[in-house]
Amino acid sequence: MLKFKVESIAQSVHHWQQAAQWSFDAWRHEFPSDTVQTYLDQYALAASDDSRLVEIFAATSQDDELLGVATLIDNDELPDATEPGPWLAAVFVKPEARNSRIGSALVTSVVNRARELGYSKIYLYTEHAENWYLKKGWVKLRDTIFLGLHHTVMQLELN
Repeated sequence: MLKFKVESIAQSVHHWQQAAQWSFDAWRHEFPSDTVQTYLDQYALAASDDSRLVEIFAATSQDDELLGVATLIDNDELPDATEPGPWLAAVFVKPEARNSRIGSALVTSVVNRARELGYSKIYLYTEHAENWYLKKGWVKLRDTIFLGLHHTVMQLELN
């Protein structure tokens, strides 16, 4: 089993470029105006600005290889969202590291942080992973179309 740790990406500045490239590649079909710099700016905001909820977690191997990332954010830019947030967003695990519980650990870190901050619920929207989240206790709230793509909005009770 692959050994890894999850911590704030603010502690791993040397991984920002790789994480930003992964995020850009994974979601450019949903956010066509974003660039790699968009993600780098978000990491810098998460590391330095306490006025807005943006926390990014990184999973790294024992030899400090970046394996995945996930974000806790106040607003995940879903245009028709009425859910108050916070949101689990931008969960990505390097393809070669999938099925190693890294995604689960990243999600758990985000959920635990939301709970620590006093939230009673957390939300997400997903294009492809509805069943994976259902198995983890998330509940489907609704379907939505975003940029012509079907997404499922989900919620997890934190109490």
